[in-house]
Formats: sequence, C-alpha cells, structure tokens
Amino acid sequence: MAKCVTILPMIRLNRKMMRRLLKLPSTIKALALAMLFITAAHAEEPTKAPTSVPLYQPKFYPYESGEKASYRASWNGVPVATAEIETTPIIFEGKKSFRVRIDAKTSKGLDLIWKMRDTITSVFDAKSLAPSRFVFSQRENSRVIDTEAKFNQKAKKWAVNRWQEGRKPRVYDFDSNNTLDPITAVYLARSIDFNVGEKLYFNVFGGRYQYLLELNVEKKESVELESGAVIQAFKLVPKLTNLTKKGYAGRMNEAAIWVSADERRVPVKFWSRMFVGNVYMELVQDKTGVQSATTVDSPAPSS
Repeated sequence: MAKCVTILPMIRLNRKMMRRLLKLPSTIKALALAMLFITAAHAEEPTKAPTSVPLYQPKFYPYESGEKASYRASWNGVPVATAEIETTPIIFEGKKSFRVRIDAKTSKGLDLIWKMRDTITSVFDAKSLAPSRFVFSQRENSRVIDTEAKFNQKAKKWAVNRWQEGRKPRVYDFDSNNTLDPITAVYLARSIDFNVGEKLYFNVFGGRYQYLLELNVEKKESVELESGAVIQAFKLVPKLTNLTKKGYAGRMNEAAIWVSADERRVPVKFWSRMFVGNVYMELVQDKTGVQSATTVDSPAPSS
C-alpha cells in the first residue's frame, strides 16, 4: 500500500505524461517487449544503409537448451513494467524449432491508469532461424487486438491476420524480402558473430508496418546492474527507419542496448531517453536449460 501511495501523486499530476510513456505504438512494443531491444531506436536514416539487408547465417545457438529470463523496467527510478521471456525447443510442423514467448505487464501502481497485459510469441527454425509464425496479443485497458502472421517458406511471403475488437478484421500478405518478425531478428542477432565497429541490418515488421533496423556495435565496456553485478558487454546503438508509408520510427528517441560479451550474448540492460527522463530495463533473473522439447501445432493468442 505504501508503494502505491508514493506513486499515486505522481500519476495524478502526470497522467497524460505517463500514458504517453507506456502506451507505445504496438509495433514498437513488439520489438521493445522482446527485451526492450528496439524500444526507442533512434529515428534517423541509417548511415550508408544497404539497398538489401544481408542474409545472415547463424553460428551460435546459446539458447538451444532453453532459457527463462525476467526483466524489470523503470522510468526515472519508478517501476513501470516487467517482462518474462521463455525460450523453448519444440517440434513445429515436423521440424525442430524454437518458440519464444514474452509476457509483458505494467506494474500494479500503473495499472490504476493504464493496464497492459501483452503476449508475443514467435516460432522459428532451430537451424536456419527462418521464421514460421508470429503472434502478438494485445490487452491494454479495453483495447483488444490479436495479430497472427504466418511465413510461407516456398512463396517467400508473410500472411497476416489482424483482428481488433469493434473493427473489421484485416487480412493481407506481403513479399518477405528477407523480412523477419522482431523476435526472430533478435535471436538471429544473438546467433551471429560481430565485432566492435560493425553494423548489422535487419528488415523487421510487427504486424502493421515494416522497418529497417540498424544495430551499430559501438564498443565493449563494463556494465553494472542494479543487483551490483558487473558484466562485460557490447554496447549496441539501434536506429529505425520506416520502410512503409506509415510507421512509428519518427517517434523513437536515443537508445542503447548492452549484450553480454560472452558466448550467450544475453541482453542485460537497455536505456532510452524519453520526452521526459529516461527508461531503463535490466535483467533480474536468468536461467538456462529449463525447458525440454515439446511438440506443438501452432502458438495461439492469449485470452
């Protein structure tokens, strides 16, 4: 109760500000809540961006035995959200695959003005990391949206079905052009070898719009977490560019991502400069080898 009393005056005085802070566009949250990777990719044209993105080949599979991680986000020192990320080796449509599920929710104090319970699920091939299916289930106050995208490997097309309560469903497809869902892009980035000074490029989409994501591997440095742990990490600076006529790249701000410099390449800390103050998200729990292979037909939106 005392915690809520401390937070409530700030919420009453800054209601509009807090809603703007957390009610991020759904596409960006799809990226952001996948460990806040792209929460606020700097909205600039990438320097000398390639006309087509590289077709990266994974070299490492640091999550092959399964993972479970927890992250906590704060704004100017105030807890605002948490994310639970679970990676499971599965058999999907007869093939060895990985399923990543992210459950994100706002803190109890913030639930009083804006309640979020979002779930993102991605399934991709265990060897090539080619995408198979992406599901984004949004539950934000009275807003209910379900987006499901399936990748046709033969036709190289994405088929998208988007349903929003009170609106007409949207069904469409588009040529892949090496476009990945945001979760698969994150795991592919963890699986390739990169060094300081390099830039990585990915075409990504989150259900409505498509983007070019640039990750600049700026440097390697020591990062101290709230727990007191000090970790050697790569600092990645993201930039996001709209590839469709509409998109949310213009709303993004300066950001940085720190990924552990060991063989696991785990995202450990994220920072974004907002219109007022800063948002941080840190790894608070990390377990490996916690899942065994299972067989599934398809991921389904949460209810």
